[in-house]
Amino acid sequence: MKKKIYTLTLILVAVLSLLYFVWAWAANIQKEALKKHLSSEWALNLSDENITAHGFPFKFAIKMSNFNSRLKDTSLRLEFLRLEIVRLIYNFYDVIIFLDKPMITSMAFPKFNISSNKLKASISNRPFSGRFKLITEQEDWQVSGDRNLKRIEAKKVIFALKDADEMNLDFYFQASNLGFSFLHKIQGKGPEKQNNLILKGAIFNSGVGGLEERYQPKKLRTIMLEQLNVDLGFFELHCNDIVAVNLLKFTTEDDFDCLLKLSSKEISKIKTDDVSIQRIINFVKLLLIINNTTKPAEPQPIPIKLSLKKGLLYINAVPIYQFPTQY
Repeated sequence: MKKKIYTLTLILVAVLSLLYFVWAWAANIQKEALKKHLSSEWALNLSDENITAHGFPFKFAIKMSNFNSRLKDTSLRLEFLRLEIVRLIYNFYDVIIFLDKPMITSMAFPKFNISSNKLKASISNRPFSGRFKLITEQEDWQVSGDRNLKRIEAKKVIFALKDADEMNLDFYFQASNLGFSFLHKIQGKGPEKQNNLILKGAIFNSGVGGLEERYQPKKLRTIMLEQLNVDLGFFELHCNDIVAVNLLKFTTEDDFDCLLKLSSKEISKIKTDDVSIQRIINFVKLLLIINNTTKPAEPQPIPIKLSLKKGLLYINAVPIYQFPTQY
């Protein structure tokens, strides 16, 4: 009996050793491929102390630490404290990414940066392949900029992309518990209702002309925005209309039909030194007077049309705000 136990133990040890050898060989191939990509594309050479593999026997996990490098052909830099890239043995097409304290900064605009405390992402296949899916979730997300942008932040941000077919990608963006300096002045530090932003639409692959082109790099030029919901506590803006947005010219081909809910009492509390924002406030006050002469305390729905033309925001065909754009 003891002999059988010893024999079985030896067989198990041999099988496990063989499996670990195969796993380590495959994991090393992935690690070296990643190091080669970082060296050739980003001119970044990592030592074995900065990049390691683990996860035997059910997954391949590669860890990187203390990363700081410029993104190729851009003025942006990416840095993070720790990155873990995971592939499961039973589903090799999916890649799961965990990032600690990622940050993107701009060398052209030193005060601009995008950061979060933690980022999780799940990626399946390639865009426009018919099977692509991307889901990301960020905690304590924020964007900081110059004196005009200042800071935008959200407790949680969810962004998702998936193939509707091989010609376009559906996207969804949600920022929960949203806040920025302008809102803090209006609502105070503790608003009664959380601020939320939702964007929904589609990205079109107009460059597809054959099977061989589907896997080529795509340039994001136009998106179809079909839903815009902004709930900032003191007002609600709901837009449910399909509108094409040219991102290069920052222009919409059609108007975006929306419904604005805002009370005259709340808008009267808004104080700002920004001339452009004050123009928007004055225009909305005029809409409230025209639509609701009695000035009720409850928010009243106001139909409005939004559109862009080379970065100039129009509300009901009236030019309101010029976004900073470059042509």
